[in-house]
Amino acid sequence: MSNPAQLRLPVELVRFVAAFGVVVAHAQASTRDWVGHLSLGVFLILTAFLAMQSMQRAGGRYKLAPRMRRILLPWLFWCLFFRLVDYALAGRALPVLSDPWSLLYGSTIHLWFLPFVALAMICVAPVGRLVTDDRTLAIALGLWLAFTALAFALHETSLPEPLAQWTFAAPLYLYGLLLAPAHRLNRAGWLVAAAALVSCAGGLMTLAPWPWAVLIAALIFEAAWRLDLHHPILPALGAVAFGIYLMHPFFMLAVWKLLGPDTARLPAAIAAFALSWAATEAARRLPGFRLVV
Repeated sequence: MSNPAQLRLPVELVRFVAAFGVVVAHAQASTRDWVGHLSLGVFLILTAFLAMQSMQRAGGRYKLAPRMRRILLPWLFWCLFFRLVDYALAGRALPVLSDPWSLLYGSTIHLWFLPFVALAMICVAPVGRLVTDDRTLAIALGLWLAFTALAFALHETSLPEPLAQWTFAAPLYLYGLLLAPAHRLNRAGWLVAAAALVSCAGGLMTLAPWPWAVLIAALIFEAAWRLDLHHPILPALGAVAFGIYLMHPFFMLAVWKLLGPDTARLPAAIAAFALSWAATEAARRLPGFRLVV
């Protein structure tokens, strides 16, 4: 097997493509979305897996506080930014707590991802310390299957935001956490089989495309992690994915404002993605802004 640092390069490309998928999904706003679920699934698996890899490289130590700050600082910044955007569009002060559930995501719903990940990181150290061999991995995988069945059943009910997003995201994040010990034990196939079971059962029960995102995201990750691809642009692409995710709703508004609401969804998504990419690249070069993108 190649050097792990080299193997991460294709993962950076996957992260970048997943950011584009999120923009496309938000532009389409389809009730039968699968692109957004798949892109989000890839993001979640990567986020959790790399957190576990970081813990393993640190000899089993995982400093939670600085990692939470790295997530919550951008969350606070972009909550304020989108609150100001809302104020500019409405022309009047908007209620801060019109929905109590907004405490779990902030001023705009797409920011739910950040506080979710900040809370989910609490699971990294326990999983890393408890799942160490085939027996504990099998137990953890059984618990994951039961938890995922419950979460996906709840996902199909009328949950308020962001709980609807969280019931999809939590199983994918936990899957990514279990992947790290599974790879170390050469048992990645166990997790792919579990993902296939979840997707088949979920797809049959809901007759919706989104449950298949679990299996497809798992297969994309496994392919990317093993792909021997090298190019200096790949780390740069991965580095802007987070900023694109954070900025794209603003540029989606700008595109529709400039081109009109009847603009075709895919061209609008491409334009918003390109503008978000350019803005992220610019922001990363400004003092202080690198901390929030």
